[in-house]
Amino acid sequence: MCANTEESISKINLSPYIHLMKSFVENKIDANEFERSYLLMFKSDTNSWTEAEYENLNYLFAEVDAFCADPELRNENDIDEDQLREAAKTTLAKLLNSDRRL
Repeated sequence: MCANTEESISKINLSPYIHLMKSFVENKIDANEFERSYLLMFKSDTNSWTEAEYENLNYLFAEVDAFCADPELRNENDIDEDQLREAAKTTLAKLLNSDRRL
């Protein structure tokens, strides 16, 4: 497979993640919906990612895993909705900057 074909496949495979992150960052969905959707998407993903793509997606997975919506249950290792949104924004920027064609 040539490099352009691999890059095109990667671009297509990242599209659902990018769409979900944009929806969350733009406040079109709340943190609970983002959490459910991202965990389901990431855990069922069978794509072969580049190392950089995987590191970015896995970083966000860890942040989603640390998200706790209830402030009374949140401990020092948990994050709130604003922190989760910032992590999604950072990850989205990294993915978009690594592939200017998106």
